[in-house]
Amino acid sequence: MNNDRPVFAQIMEIVENGIIDETYGTDELIISTTQISRLYNVNPATAVKAVSRLAEDGILYKKPGIGMCVAAGAREKIVKRRKKRFTETTLGAFLAEARTLNITAEELVKLIREKETDERKEFAKTEGANK
Repeated sequence: MNNDRPVFAQIMEIVENGIIDETYGTDELIISTTQISRLYNVNPATAVKAVSRLAEDGILYKKPGIGMCVAAGAREKIVKRRKKRFTETTLGAFLAEARTLNITAEELVKLIREKETDERKEFAKTEGANK
């Protein structure tokens, strides 16, 4: 955990990432709040707050006596919300800096493609080393 954002928000993002990458599928149980608090060394109330917020947002639902499960459409809802946030915050700041530096749209596209190629190569290297 880092100090840039509230811990409960970071836990929410971790659970959301598990839904996005399909670690947790629709109607599947997620990790319990007790497990979250132990795994990430956080106060159990913080874990409960994160999971409760996800339930309030319609991402999770409670199966009485069982635990919290992923709601239908949760993955799509998360991706849509996070794409919007990415576009408004990260991409906005990125484009503002590009304008400051007089980087053209064509140059940006080229730089992004080069960076993505480099990252794919690096990922392939680390995946090969892990086999």
